[in-house]
Amino acid sequence: MSPATPQEQLDQFPDDWSVIEELIAFAFSLEGVIEQETRIAPAGARALTLPMPSPADRRAFLVDREFAHVHNPPIGSMHMTLPEPFRTAAIDKAWALRHPFAIVNPQALDAVFVFAPRDRAELAWAKLLLGISHANARGML
Repeated sequence: MSPATPQEQLDQFPDDWSVIEELIAFAFSLEGVIEQETRIAPAGARALTLPMPSPADRRAFLVDREFAHVHNPPIGSMHMTLPEPFRTAAIDKAWALRHPFAIVNPQALDAVFVFAPRDRAELAWAKLLLGISHANARGML
């Protein structure tokens, strides 16, 4: 990981970008998700947003209606929100790291960095975490 913001994965990227393409297809197939330009990631990152307000807590979003984004090739890592107990489980399994802002800002407590899946097994976990973030953003947890 980069030592400062922007928080970036520096190595161990997927050898086959089709793994990330499958993750992106899954992400934008989630109910109500639309792609918009991200307001907080480098240009080209693919932001997952919800078009209308939800009953979710404000912490379920990174900014505005954006609850996650997928980083540009060749990386494929993500930032997203994960509530407890999922956040701690993902961090303990080394699938995610706390976002630096989460350490200093209580409103960003649920923000995490999720490593890019390198293969189909890791893709399943990335989809699971993204599905949890989506459900949380929709107020379903």
